[in-house]
Amino acid sequence: MFAVEVIDLKKNFGKTKALDGLTFRVKRGEVYALLGPNGAGKSTTLKILVGLLKPDGGVAKIDGVNVKNRAEVMKKVGYIPEEPILFPYLTAKEVLIYSAKLRGLKDYEDRIEHLLDVFSLEEDKIVAGMSKGMVQKLAACVAFLHEPEILIMDEPMANMDPESQHVFKKEIRRMKATALISTHQLSEVEKFCDRVGVISKGKLVAEVDINEIDELERFFLEVVK
Repeated sequence: MFAVEVIDLKKNFGKTKALDGLTFRVKRGEVYALLGPNGAGKSTTLKILVGLLKPDGGVAKIDGVNVKNRAEVMKKVGYIPEEPILFPYLTAKEVLIYSAKLRGLKDYEDRIEHLLDVFSLEEDKIVAGMSKGMVQKLAACVAFLHEPEILIMDEPMANMDPESQHVFKKEIRRMKATALISTHQLSEVEKFCDRVGVISKGKLVAEVDINEIDELERFFLEVVK
């Protein structure tokens, strides 16, 4: 059984085909990148996987469960949206405590302290006073809090500095979680992801192992022309 399975997925917005028969699978324990230019269908795919959008055709599964069963799916998933929305007048620690209670977690204090420490976040800093990079790091903490089996992340490192990106990648590896990451930056997948699927106009046009980086770069450059 695959951790993530997308089969012939279709999604239309009016006359625009956002997804046009997209198919790919993510193995358990691997870090898989969905790489493509803006407008390729990456965010649409991830929103379908976490139940925020309904597909017009095809099937999407998380750990063998159809994503139509969102409540069951989200028990296993940590999700970082492209533009995280957090309570603006809560502190970093309050956001994490609220998230822990919402998930019914117990004995979460040490986990919260660990995440605040590794991401260098001030526990008393309110969200409204944070930079975009800090908000992105706090969103990662929320997604990582329950140590999910599967992470689904939309441009998660977009506003992070290089040091924070290193911490982010290290924490994912430490958790040994399956990770699906969407990005339009080839540099973000190098030396981190196991496999990369190149998406263009809602279709998968190439899929390569990360050790085939030269081939991947060639495919990607052809897509973004």
